[in-house]
Amino acid sequence: MKAHVMGWLVMLAAGPAMAFQASTPQEAASQVHSSADAQLQAAVRKVLANDTSLSDAGHRVEVIVSDGAVVLRGPVKNDTEALRVETLTRQVNGVKEVTNELDVMPRVR
Repeated sequence: MKAHVMGWLVMLAAGPAMAFQASTPQEAASQVHSSADAQLQAAVRKVLANDTSLSDAGHRVEVIVSDGAVVLRGPVKNDTEALRVETLTRQVNGVKEVTNELDVMPRVR
């Protein structure tokens, strides 16, 4: 009971936007992906993981999928790697569009 009341207090303090968020991890997961989006995300991650030309950073790119549209985020080694990640993603069956928000890491001298 105490935890439930605290949860409501946090929601009231956070404002109306917080009140519409999922209350359980299962609800949150269902809001993030459809089954098709989850499968597409897994396919993109697999393609990136299997490409030996990518750096560790390139293998850890964040892949966000919504209705077949993919957003790529995170650091990559250089412009060439950013382009490679985007190209590989576009080649995955089911990808409708790609938004490249990758950040090229600065060169260390």
